[in-house]
Amino acid sequence: MSLNFSKEQRALLINQFEILKHLDPSSTEEYDNKIEILYNGYSYFYEGIVGDVNEDLSEVVSRKVFDILDLYRDLYFSYENLAEEEQEQIEERHVIFRGFDGNEEIPYYKFAQFAVTKEGLYGEIKELIQEGKVEMNSHANRLGYYNDLLSRWKPLREELNGEKLNLEQIKHVLNK
Repeated sequence: MSLNFSKEQRALLINQFEILKHLDPSSTEEYDNKIEILYNGYSYFYEGIVGDVNEDLSEVVSRKVFDILDLYRDLYFSYENLAEEEQEQIEERHVIFRGFDGNEEIPYYKFAQFAVTKEGLYGEIKELIQEGKVEMNSHANRLGYYNDLLSRWKPLREELNGEKLNLEQIKHVLNK
């Protein structure tokens, strides 16, 4: 990653480091070094100043995560809405979100984790995490499977206009 700062941005960062020097006198030398880098425009060293800041998460990834979480919200609440004898035809674990691989699907995993546990979205998933029924790190690639589910669920979702899925529709989405 190559960083570039405008003069204005460099001036703001210099001011921040001047303030930090006064708040943390034990690190004065470190802050003076960063100020010198910024003052002189030594862009080669900019990454060391800002640290390991990630690139923006693509809208495609965040939209995919929301689609998957919406899918599981729909599956779970539709399952909960079924009669008990209908519920017996599907294992509950199949209608519960299974997370993303924390090693291979990192942006998806981190974004879903943040949305559910920090932003408080999808409260039912957070409750299922607390109950030990959902593990956000699946330890296995899940995107291909989720894409299959989405391909069957999205057309149904449009037809239903917010109504719950019935047993046959849930089975169709799950390919059961």
